[in-house]
Amino acid sequence: MQQQKHTLMILSSILMMLMMGTVYSYSVFRYHIEAEFQIRTFLSGFPYMTSLFFYALSMMISGRFLKPSRLLGFVFFGTLFISLGWLIAYLSSDFVIFVISYGVLIGTGVGMVYGVPIYMVQKLYPKKSGLMTGLILLGFGMSPLITAPLASVLIQNTSLNATFLIFGIMFLVIQLPLSYLFILKEYTDFKSFVPDQIIHEKLKPFKRIYGLFVIATTIGLMMIGLSYQIGVVYYAFDARGVTISLSFFALMNGIARPIFGKLMDQKGFRFSVLLSLSLISLASIIGLLNQGEHIVLYVISFGLFWFNLGAWLAIVPATIKEFYGVKQYSKKYGVMFTAYGIGSILGTSISGTVMDILGWTGYLYIIILLFVGVSIFILLHINHSNVLLNNVNIDSKSEVTINIPSI
Repeated sequence: MQQQKHTLMILSSILMMLMMGTVYSYSVFRYHIEAEFQIRTFLSGFPYMTSLFFYALSMMISGRFLKPSRLLGFVFFGTLFISLGWLIAYLSSDFVIFVISYGVLIGTGVGMVYGVPIYMVQKLYPKKSGLMTGLILLGFGMSPLITAPLASVLIQNTSLNATFLIFGIMFLVIQLPLSYLFILKEYTDFKSFVPDQIIHEKLKPFKRIYGLFVIATTIGLMMIGLSYQIGVVYYAFDARGVTISLSFFALMNGIARPIFGKLMDQKGFRFSVLLSLSLISLASIIGLLNQGEHIVLYVISFGLFWFNLGAWLAIVPATIKEFYGVKQYSKKYGVMFTAYGIGSILGTSISGTVMDILGWTGYLYIIILLFVGVSIFILLHINHSNVLLNNVNIDSKSEVTINIPSI
């Protein structure tokens, strides 16, 4: 009954996320941006890196101020920022202006809007928030399934700048009215929700979870940003085949979110993280052994990298709710999401430097395996005894104090 009641919110949120997830299609733009501005791999990663950084920074700032009365404002101004970013990108002939438009404006707008549906889900689906968050984020992860081929077709039939203009208009025409519709419909329900937990935050391993998220996003964003280039430039696969592969990668990124959201609901944090790290290791080993000899293995390897970034974007919100409760969710998740911005900087910088100077993809896979080793070490030092709090149901005016060893 509850799911039917909130169907509009779920479907609308998926569509919004699908549009905003165009950021993951940057590898399609990147090749043409390099030709347009006459730049190399390291510099061409700057708009992508900047967009993801401001996306994360915007999430942190907006997370501190999210509440029912402000949701419409965040969506309205966030969507305007996104549209303005695309329009300035259309007009720009200078690379610095392009970085500001695609990076600062679009990234900020996406961060402002992104947190709104996730904030609502935590309140409307307290027992299935992991799964429902994963379903909403399905749209963001699967965006390149539609937007990558769409961008490619538009660039071929019009131009790079005209494609930016079309995307800017789409956000104004589709996202703005759609978001207003579902927020107004759900306003009464999520405004009346009362949180049931207040927990001493000093007992939680925030820094260690933050470190894991930095590593996961560094790996995922590094490989997502280079997917097209590695396939076409370094492995010399057919460009059309690689473009089709991007759609499969997007599918993998999308389906990981509800899968790991449900795993978080049922199996918890440690199991989900260990499974993700195992899959990342498998992807790296396949990539290291294959080195572009077989396109099928390239597709499997990069599909797993995309899959696991999606996994972590479901693991983290569920973990924040599990460790901190609904009351602190938006503030804590906003701060945690800055790890995504740091990951974008590290991932883009590492990949650009390695490929420009060393020119061998094997170094990327070796670096990733080292990151996995560090992640396992961090995970082993996370005390997870606070999962006992999941069964605590208290009045919102009470406070629970539980003696958990400080970590």
